[in-house]
Amino acid sequence: MNSNYFRRGIVPLTIFMTCFLSGCISQGPEDSDLVTANLNIPFQLRLNQAAVIESEKLKIQFSSVTEDSRCSTGVVCVWAGRATIVVNIFKKEVNLGAFSLSTEGVDVTVVTFDGYSIKLVEIEPYPSMDQTIALSEYIATLIVSKI
Repeated sequence: MNSNYFRRGIVPLTIFMTCFLSGCISQGPEDSDLVTANLNIPFQLRLNQAAVIESEKLKIQFSSVTEDSRCSTGVVCVWAGRATIVVNIFKKEVNLGAFSLSTEGVDVTVVTFDGYSIKLVEIEPYPSMDQTIALSEYIATLIVSKI
């Protein structure tokens, strides 16, 4: 057998398998990070945490904070600002996609998918003057409903 062919085939396969088995390739939220949730009842997620609505075979993962321009407490602003997060939604372990949800003043985004809606009720903590929010501190309150 040609040794170059062997090295070209086995080395990438070995790297892939090592990475896959060590967890650097993921198919969805990890079970240890799951929160139990129910339809029509608000639930909270930290960044990179997921909730499962078992009756619907849904998983919702809080994937990222893409914007937080909310006016800090103690500051006078012309615009109230907004916070935007991204959630990944899985149904029966199939990723239905990534969806952006925002708060803007008293308005919030509602996104529909596969016969359901998801709403960002609140994102905490609220910014305050002279304090930076670490990504690990963010908590999103969400609610999922059937349409």
